[in-house]
Amino acid sequence: MILKKISLVIFFTIFFLRGFAQQQVHVKYYHVRSAIATLYEDLYIKDNNVISIQDSVINVNSAGSSTISAIRKSNRVITKNYFISKLKNEANIKDFFFTGISKDSEYFVHDEVAKPIWKIDETKTKKILGYNCIKATSNFRGSQVTAYFTKELPYSAGPFKFFGLPGLILDIREDNNNYNIWKAEKIELTVDPKINFAPTLKDYPKMNMKEFIEMKEGSQNKEMDAILNKMPSGTKTESQYRNIRLGLEKVFEWETK
Repeated sequence: MILKKISLVIFFTIFFLRGFAQQQVHVKYYHVRSAIATLYEDLYIKDNNVISIQDSVINVNSAGSSTISAIRKSNRVITKNYFISKLKNEANIKDFFFTGISKDSEYFVHDEVAKPIWKIDETKTKKILGYNCIKATSNFRGSQVTAYFTKELPYSAGPFKFFGLPGLILDIREDNNNYNIWKAEKIELTVDPKINFAPTLKDYPKMNMKEFIEMKEGSQNKEMDAILNKMPSGTKTESQYRNIRLGLEKVFEWETK
């Protein structure tokens, strides 16, 4: 009887300590940003706070040698990108605050992201870094994506602006594409106490997502017009690349209303 009581005490102690340890987590993702560029993104969760920090160093493969030269010649200081949100949110829309860049200026942008409609397939599973993961699919702002999440880390979060699953996303990628990929390479059940979940960005101009996209794409269109105006007479045509979004976010909520 005494041995049984001791065993129960040990069991509940281990259960409690395991649950306590999992109140925080750090995941390092390898992010294939484009056909030529990759970087790392670190996701930190502690209590109700979530921050994802994209590396300031973009690795460019040999196919992008001209891009490497342009980066080396540029005097612009490359800084980290932040994605800040809260873990617990009962609403179908989550507030994300992130740093965005347009015309060599940085902004602090407020984005209201609708909860993706996920289709979970419990029959499709795989192991990622020792965790049992389940397949889920969705359409995220015009892009079909496939994710693998684990209930063993019960946080409704992931890299970039992904959330809404009953577990942490360890792998997510755009379907039928060789970029727009995030895959976990390291998981730690601790968070460096130096991580600041509310970095001071008070010097950045503030705007909402719609304003940011309109400003960024308006600037890109002006640059394209300037290029077209310099083309020889008879070859000037409307660019097929105008307003084509190469990133994962291809259609925003205000554009479908």
